[in-house]
Amino acid sequence: MIYDYDDYNAAAEDQPADQVEVHPDADVDFVTAKMFLQKCSTLTGDNLYDHLTDVLNKILAERPENVIDFFEEYSRKVKEQRFRPMTDHLEDIYVAPGRYVLAKKLMPLLRPPVSEEGPVMDPEDEDLADMTKNDMLQLCYFFEQAGLGLPRSEMFYILLSMRKLIREEPIASIRFWGKIHGLYKNYLIVETELKEEEYIRRNERLEEEGTQLPDLGGGGDDTYAALEGIAKTQEEEEGEGEGEMNLPSKVPRRLPPPPQAIYEEPLEPPSEPPGIGVNKKVFYVCNEAGDPWIQLPDVTPKQIRVARQIKKSFTGLLNQEIITYPDFPGNESNYLRAQIARISAGTQISPLGFYTFKEEAGEEEEEEEEEEEGGGGGGGMKTSYSENSRYEPIPIRDLVDGSMSFWVHHTLHILPQGRTSWWNPSPPEGEEMDEELGEEEGGKPGVAGPEPETGPPLLTPLSEDASLEAVPPWSVRTSSGILQDYAIAIVRSNLWQGAYCFATQGKIFQNVYLGFGHKYMAHNFTPVPLPPVQQDYPLGPEIMEISDPTGAEEEQWRIDHLPKPPPVKAEGEEEGEEAEEEEEEEDD
Repeated sequence: MIYDYDDYNAAAEDQPADQVEVHPDADVDFVTAKMFLQKCSTLTGDNLYDHLTDVLNKILAERPENVIDFFEEYSRKVKEQRFRPMTDHLEDIYVAPGRYVLAKKLMPLLRPPVSEEGPVMDPEDEDLADMTKNDMLQLCYFFEQAGLGLPRSEMFYILLSMRKLIREEPIASIRFWGKIHGLYKNYLIVETELKEEEYIRRNERLEEEGTQLPDLGGGGDDTYAALEGIAKTQEEEEGEGEGEMNLPSKVPRRLPPPPQAIYEEPLEPPSEPPGIGVNKKVFYVCNEAGDPWIQLPDVTPKQIRVARQIKKSFTGLLNQEIITYPDFPGNESNYLRAQIARISAGTQISPLGFYTFKEEAGEEEEEEEEEEEGGGGGGGMKTSYSENSRYEPIPIRDLVDGSMSFWVHHTLHILPQGRTSWWNPSPPEGEEMDEELGEEEGGKPGVAGPEPETGPPLLTPLSEDASLEAVPPWSVRTSSGILQDYAIAIVRSNLWQGAYCFATQGKIFQNVYLGFGHKYMAHNFTPVPLPPVQQDYPLGPEIMEISDPTGAEEEQWRIDHLPKPPPVKAEGEEEGEEAEEEEEEEDD
């Protein structure tokens, strides 16, 4: 039977109150009970409904045995967790392990440096590197205008880490160079210049190491003794062979000894000393902000030459072995340093006129000394510059000109030899005498030496850069086409993708690299082919494989090599010979 509650209620209104039968409504009772449980306490502000909900959730999450025996204990724990005194403003929140580790790294950077010897020195009295040009938050703002860069938090962490680095190392100037991405970890790189005292100390140490005798590969006297033993064995074998030349023997003839390598590698150009050429700047790297900075070793010419022939992705591990052909002389730290030198030489640019050459006499003498230390062959090229105090900012319309005539390179070009200054592999003899005689280049007349390698000088405009198969080397644009008065010029390298430079309409500009450390290639990378296999022995029947002769061929060879019978003489000739012999005997 179906009841209509509306009709029932209407009928009940017509009956007396003492005769009406009240039926319970479950929905109304549930809402009324819930509202009663949700009444908040006037002392704590809590309600029983939320308290029972938290208790049941905690019991269902833990699912203990015999929960009825200590239900009150669960209720008490929930009340304790909810209780907070008025002076407690900390919150129990979950911190991811990565954020916790990063916080532990960055907390020491936020504290002032504490010296173990005593109180902290007054910052004004410390001889530290100039950090006025390393306002990372300002650079971050300009990078955001250009649509590139790193997060603000990471830029701030890098700034704190750089402040720590200049207190630990003898650094005269420092600059954020960029970031190179790796397979497992990334590299944060800063470019520094050390103090003059540090460069002098390092050069003196290199000179002391250069006076030591070079190692012959671990051979020493043992190697020479082994060579003498081989020579004696060969002489004995040759002597035995002469005595037994006519004796038949079934022992096969011994093969000649293996040939000795007589190839001599060409002379390797010496590395440029610290503070000169490709080693003028010192680079420090770390994987994340807050990690200790690691100084990269100086680069050698061979490392740069081999780096131009290979293409290897970075892993983020400095001690990783580089397995390529040609064989790279070093590990990933050396390869990273070589790529940084190549990127810096090709992408570090500045507005025209911001830098100028030094013109003082004393500084010119220093440049000549640097060229002599670098191996000569500089051709009088200037290698140092200074900031122009009379620089007038270039208008934005000229900075974004497609001809790129208002931008110049302010880093020395790396020659094919792997150095910024050419080194003569075969210097002429008697150079001083020839200079007195007035001969050019100290060489003998009529004798042509190796042709020196040359490259573009410093502060060469970008308009003279060569393109790569119709790909322009540079692209330039503005950050805004509407607010021209506040826009900045952004230059991007198309050969080293990831290299950028921005310049404001004032005197602020900065170079940065954010990429994988590889140069653009018009075609797919093709490794250098292996050289042809060299012959250990000269070709001949002694070492060539020849099929065995048949029995008929051996018999024919035996017949052909039988001794010939003596020639038959006539009777008259024999009597004449006997008479001659008798006459000779009578004369005797």
